[in-house]
Amino acid sequence: MASDQLVDRVRRARERRQAVIDRVCGACENKCCEQMTMMGGQDLRRLVTAMLVDPEFANRVRSGLSCVADILDRDLTALRQVAELLGASGSGDPDDFAELQHNLDQWADFVRWLRGSFSLDLAQMRRLLHFSAIRSNTLNALDRFPGGLGALVNLSGPESSFRFTGRRIAPPPCLFYLDDRGCICEDAKPAKCANFFCAGVPNLLEELRRELDFDDFVLANLDLRDFEMVLDMISLERDLGRKFVEPKVLIGAPDGAVDRISEVMRAAGEEVEIRRIERPGLRSAAEVGEELGQIPGGRARIDVYPGIDGNALYELALALDRIRLRDEHPSYVLIAGQLNSTPAAHPLWDDRMMAQPLGALDLFVIED
Repeated sequence: MASDQLVDRVRRARERRQAVIDRVCGACENKCCEQMTMMGGQDLRRLVTAMLVDPEFANRVRSGLSCVADILDRDLTALRQVAELLGASGSGDPDDFAELQHNLDQWADFVRWLRGSFSLDLAQMRRLLHFSAIRSNTLNALDRFPGGLGALVNLSGPESSFRFTGRRIAPPPCLFYLDDRGCICEDAKPAKCANFFCAGVPNLLEELRRELDFDDFVLANLDLRDFEMVLDMISLERDLGRKFVEPKVLIGAPDGAVDRISEVMRAAGEEVEIRRIERPGLRSAAEVGEELGQIPGGRARIDVYPGIDGNALYELALALDRIRLRDEHPSYVLIAGQLNSTPAAHPLWDDRMMAQPLGALDLFVIED
C-alpha cells in the first residue's frame, strides 16, 4: 500500500486544489460550465463505468440529474406559455406550429425519462447526449415566429436558461452542472473539463499556480482508492467491452497486485505482457504513444516501475489523450512503487498552457 505520508500529502493537496476551484470558478464572466455541455461519447463511457463501480456515486448522479430535470421543466413551462400565446394569436404557419409542438413533446419526454429509474447502461445514458439537439431544434422552431424568442426571454424569469447575448439566445449551462453543487460528474467529469480548460479572468490555472507548486499539483490530481475497487473497475471495463477500457496508473499497489490484475486481464481473454523496468528514463509523449498504440486488441501490458515522477506522468497523460482522441483503448496498467519528486516542473506547467493533461487520467494512489 502507499505510505501514510503519501496518502496524507494527496489529501492535503486535493483540499487545497478544491479550495481554489471553489473560490475561482464562476467568478469570471465567461463561466465554462455555462457554455454548453462538453460531454462526448468517450466521456459518457467513463461516467457510466464510474457509476457502475460506485453505487453511492451513481445515486449522487441520479439525484443531480433529478434536479436538472426540475430546471428543464421550468424552461419547458415557459416554452409552453409562449406556444399557447402563439396558438391563440393564430400567427405563423400551421406546419411551423406543429413542428414546435413536436419539439416540446420531445422536451417533455426527455424530462420524464430524466426523472425515472433508467438503467445505468450506455444505451440508456446516451440519451443525455441528445438533449442539446432537442433544445436547439425547439428554439429554431420558435424563432420562425416573429417575436417568439423575445417573448420566451420575457416570460422565463431569472431562473431560466433563456436570455439574450446580443441578438441571440445564450448557450445553455452544461447539463451536468448545478449552481449549488458544481459538476455532478465529480471526478468522472468530461476530459476537457477535468484537464482544467479555462479562458476566464480570473484564470483557474493561474490561481492554482499561485497556491500549488508543480509537485503539489500532481499530488492533487491523484485519486485515493482501495485496491479492490480499482480491480473491480479493471474487470468491469472488460465486461462492458473494449471501448470502455481505460489505461490506469497505480502508485503504492499492494503485494500481489501484478498477479491479480493479470488474472483479471487473462480472464477477459487477453494475453498479458509484464515488464519490470528498474531504471526508467523520461520518454516523450510521442514515444509513449507510439509504443502503447502498438498494443493490439486481445493483448495487454503491465509495466512495473520502482517509482515515477510528475514529468513522466505528464508525458504519459499527453500520449493517452492523443490515443483517446483517436478512440483507441489500449489495455495498459502502470504500477509504481512510489511517487518521486521532480527536479524541474514539466514545460507545460511553466509555459502556462490553458490546459493541464492529468485530470482525465485514471491515476490512483492505493490506500488501505
